[in-house]
Amino acid sequence: MKTGAYPLAIVISLLLHGTLIAVIAYGWEASRRTEHKPMPQFVQARLVTVEAVTPKKKLPQKVDKIQQRAQREAQQRQQAEIERKRRAALERKKKQAAERKRQARIEAERKAREEKAREEKERKEREQKEKERKKRLEKARQSSFDEALREEEELLEANEGEQAVMSVAQAIQLRIESVWSRPPSARNGMRTLVQINFVPTGRVVAANILEGSGNAALDRSVLTAIRKVEVFPEVAELAREEPVVFEREVRKTMLNFIVEDLRQ
Repeated sequence: MKTGAYPLAIVISLLLHGTLIAVIAYGWEASRRTEHKPMPQFVQARLVTVEAVTPKKKLPQKVDKIQQRAQREAQQRQQAEIERKRRAALERKKKQAAERKRQARIEAERKAREEKAREEKERKEREQKEKERKKRLEKARQSSFDEALREEEELLEANEGEQAVMSVAQAIQLRIESVWSRPPSARNGMRTLVQINFVPTGRVVAANILEGSGNAALDRSVLTAIRKVEVFPEVAELAREEPVVFEREVRKTMLNFIVEDLRQ
């Protein structure tokens, strides 16, 4: 080793040892200062925010969500109750209208039944009156027939020699037409069918319209003509000479009276 290198090594060695001693001395002093460290002084601090120093603005009052929901539900219940009452009232009106219709129908049916019963009663009363009328007529006819029979016995003796010159039906027709006065309302082609009931004396005891002409005046004129003739000698003669023929064909004679010769 060269001689000039020793001084440099010594200097470096001295520097290293000095540094080490300084480090040790500083660490020991620092530990001593730590042990005698005074108690810290506590300072009360308060956080001051911007809101604390800034004047507070009035904020809108917050609505309680539960209260708001309760109010909404109450309104819904109120609306539902109003709707229920409205529907109930409507239903009542419908039922009342239906009941009125039902009562009206029942009343109409009752009146119809009463009207039908009244008509039925009147019909029966009419039928009963008609039966009684027919009985009276039949009784009167029987009485007339009995009287006619008595007269017949008298006339048979008085008219024994009389002879028929024409058929009984023609004779009856001609006799009636000879006194038949047709009304102004009669028209050609009108026809009236009548039934004439005779007794053996030739007397008419009944005359009835079987088929009308449609003209009441014409029908009445035929009956009037029959009543005018009243007694038909031809019938009496036939009854005397041919009683069987009289009973079978002449006692009830039907004749047609037709309007034919009028000027239109």
